[in-house]
Amino acid sequence: MDIYFVTCKTKEEIIAIKEIQPEKLLLSYFYFKNKPLAEFIKEIGYTPIIMLDSGAYSAYTKGKTISPIDYMRYIKENEEYIQSYIALDVIGEAEISLKYYEIMKLKGFNPLPVFHFGDDETYLELFIREGNDYIALGNTVSVRNKVLVAEWINVLTAKYPTTKFHLLGSTSKKITKNTNIHSCDSSSWILMAINGFPKEIKGKTPQAKLERAKWQLRKIMEENK
Repeated sequence: MDIYFVTCKTKEEIIAIKEIQPEKLLLSYFYFKNKPLAEFIKEIGYTPIIMLDSGAYSAYTKGKTISPIDYMRYIKENEEYIQSYIALDVIGEAEISLKYYEIMKLKGFNPLPVFHFGDDETYLELFIREGNDYIALGNTVSVRNKVLVAEWINVLTAKYPTTKFHLLGSTSKKITKNTNIHSCDSSSWILMAINGFPKEIKGKTPQAKLERAKWQLRKIMEENK
């Protein structure tokens, strides 16, 4: 399983990534829209495999909107650093998400479509009929019952065995250890560090948070070799 580590470009995250150098990163346009990726690459000192997400979930939780025109412009301006990118979507609005995907395709882009937990499966079937063999699965972060999410993923992977799925926003072991999900992304490494884990690295200083973040990165990478 491929893991993409999420960063929102805080100082501690940048330093931790620069030192540990994870192979794959997921960057959110919502947080990076004012930062050219060339500048980010220069800061971390190496060139990772980058998947770009629109940041629709972050925008949704903050009551913000994302312009599809601005999102496409950012992709175009930074395309040399982006290996893949996810279609702009709207949580709970399958038809609008489909329209955004269609707009991006019409404009010559090739995004990973997003199928949301709870949406009618006809949307997923449409994406697959159009030849998409890599599809993002969204709207699972707020689902507390991760076993239910795992069961949903297992149904999809069994029904569509030639399709690869990317789980957005989670590296829950209840999911990753019980499914054949192709890839996922998560910010848990930095959230755990902020919340004081591992407890052996004590302190509330930026340096303590940085050490915990590096520890979390190493741990997750080691577990998924």
